This record gives sequence, C-alpha cells and structure tokens, in this order.
Amino acid sequence: MTHNPRPKTACPAGRHKAKAVTLIELIMAITIVGILTTAASMYIKETIDLWRFVTFRSEVAAQVRTALIRMGREIRQLKDALSVYTATAGRFRFDDINANNIDYQLSGSNLMRNADILAGGVSGLSFTYYDADNNAITAPLVSPSNTDIRRINISLSIQSGTQSKTLTTQVYPRNL
Repeated sequence: MTHNPRPKTACPAGRHKAKAVTLIELIMAITIVGILTTAASMYIKETIDLWRFVTFRSEVAAQVRTALIRMGREIRQLKDALSVYTATAGRFRFDDINANNIDYQLSGSNLMRNADILAGGVSGLSFTYYDADNNAITAPLVSPSNTDIRRINISLSIQSGTQSKTLTTQVYPRNL
C-alpha cells in the first residue's frame, strides 16, 4: 500500500478562513475606538461642567437666602425711629434693640454686615423704603429726625455665568 499524500494546492473558494487581522483592519478599529472615546469624553466633560455650575449656583443661592433671612431678622429688631442713620438704595445703617450698630452694604461682590462678609457672589443689593401709606420713599428721614420708614424691601441679586437670580424680602420693623 502506498500512501499518496494530498498535493498542496490552493484551497477551494470559501473554504479558506483567515485567522489573522490585517494592518488596515487594525488601524480602522483603533480609529473608530478613538473617535468613540473622544465623543464620550466630551459628553462626560460637559456633564461634569453642568453639575459644577448647578452645584455652585445652588450653594450661592443658599448662602444669599441665609443672608437675606438674617438681614430681615436683624432689621425687624430696629431699636426705634431715631435709630436709622443711613437709608439709601445701596446701604442701610441702624441700631438694633441691643444698641448694636448694624451696617449693610455691598462691597464688590460681597454683602457686608459691618466689616464682616455676610455673603459672597452677590451682584446687586437694593433697599426700597415705604412710608405708613405704603408709598415708596426716595429720600427717607434719618437720625436726628424720626424716620418715616415703615416697611423695607430688600433685593439681593446673584449671577453665575450668564444666569442671574434675584431674591427679595419685605421687612416691617417692629418698633416703628
């Protein structure tokens, strides 16, 4: 018996299966993965930036809201009609019932209470004063005269990027 080895000829069409990746296929796969990674990283970066923006804005708004509540509480404790020393659109200075002199004003982007920073990131502070008839007063009477202020509207504005928010409160001082 003789053994005839099979002659080495090319495989018939369709029977040859490639077991390796060509260089062009490898380059194309790397390019596609690179494009997908770049797109995903840009999306992730935008999401992180948005989260930081929203977090910063809510922190600043909470700080300003707390400052506004404190201002309202302290102004409500105004000592008497002779205790208002400055009452302008951007500044309010008075004595409280404990004879503490309190001065609110904006310095740069800081809301100041005397020499202390009450809130940062503030873009605007506005006081509007009203008399007993609920009419706005442009130039309220201050000490040494009895003040004609009966209600004070306080507006604080914050700005974060291109967005701004204004918080307001109205205060009726108890001893006026």
